Amino acid sequence: MLLEISRIMIAGGAVAAGLGFVFFGIGLSFVEPEPLETNAGIVLMVGGILAVVVGSVIYRNQDGNDAAT
Repeated sequence: MLLEISRIMIAGGAVAAGLGFVFFGIGLSFVEPEPLETNAGIVLMVGGILAVVVGSVIYRNQDGNDAAT
């Protein structure tokens, strides 16, 4: 069970970080930067990176024998 959660965290975090990078770029592309899109982009990037790091640590600390399988 914990291995599946960590895999989902890694995959979802990578997608969220990439989406945050796109939102951040879109927010900065206007003549006057949009604070909502830039702030949302920063939050998604930081949250996605944290999810990838935490998911990777959880995945690495498992011995490979998941109790749910």
